Amino acid sequence: MGGLGVPDLDKFSRALRLRWLWQEWTDGSKPWVGLQVPCNDIDRLLFQASTSVSIGNGTKAKFWHHSWLDGEAPCNLAPHLFDLVRRKNNSVAHELTNNTWIKSLRGKITTTVQIEEFVSLWIRLQQVHLQPETEDSISWKWTTDGTYTSSSAYRAQFLGSYRGHKTSLIWSAKAENKCKLFAWVLIQNKLLTADNLARRGWPHQPSCSLCNGPMESGLHMCLSCPFAQEVWIQVLAWENLTLPQQIDPTSFSSIEEWWGETEALFPKDCRRMYNGAVIYTLWNIWKERNRRIFEHSSLTPLQVAGRVRESLCLYRSAFR
Repeated sequence: MGGLGVPDLDKFSRALRLRWLWQEWTDGSKPWVGLQVPCNDIDRLLFQASTSVSIGNGTKAKFWHHSWLDGEAPCNLAPHLFDLVRRKNNSVAHELTNNTWIKSLRGKITTTVQIEEFVSLWIRLQQVHLQPETEDSISWKWTTDGTYTSSSAYRAQFLGSYRGHKTSLIWSAKAENKCKLFAWVLIQNKLLTADNLARRGWPHQPSCSLCNGPMESGLHMCLSCPFAQEVWIQVLAWENLTLPQQIDPTSFSSIEEWWGETEALFPKDCRRMYNGAVIYTLWNIWKERNRRIFEHSSLTPLQVAGRVRESLCLYRSAFR
């Protein structure tokens, strides 16, 4: 979604096509209303998921296609029944009058699944009562005022495809930009640690190069590894930063989770300094890992902590 600011043209065009379906509902004066609009099945599924329909007289809402029954479209609640129906675009009012929807299924239901869907749909429909004096209405889920916008339709297509990060942990920290960038890659689990190399089928170390323990991952290397924990103890002591004993690094599922929880323990005016110390510690643990793999040399935890302290002092002297 955000790669150099270039939009996904397929998703962007889909977002624009949804305007046809929205205006079909909200603006009956359009000359093309009632004709086939240029939207495919995926467009319609996205529109169903993005809208909620309130039933009034039932003349505008499509019985099978629109999300009017407890926020769901009957075609999704009873997909096997939907396959049996010949006329799929009738309105709610048409299908509910004299139970027309039942008559359209007469003699077609033959399986247990179809019977179960029929009974479930019939029970739901018993709670529906049309209001002849009220028009059907539609609401867009992705805006506060319930009105469609192409930008919200575009963003909705990325929901769940990426995880948001607490950016202030990194970009507001007192640290060099190269180290911030490293930390950003790390918390997104994109660093080429042994586990990520293995997923790609690339050569990798079978165990952690710092402690000879389990296969290296970002979480293990930076928090769970005994070597890393010794570095953290020394750095925090030098910086006069104390974490409660119940903050066990091995109990967290991600570096970001641990980082966010520990940052919250400090006053707001100390958090940028703490985050800078975290970034430089992570950076120097990574450098020590690389030193052991590529240079075949090593430092002790105390020496690595000394490198962290040196980096912090140089940064602070440069930006007083």
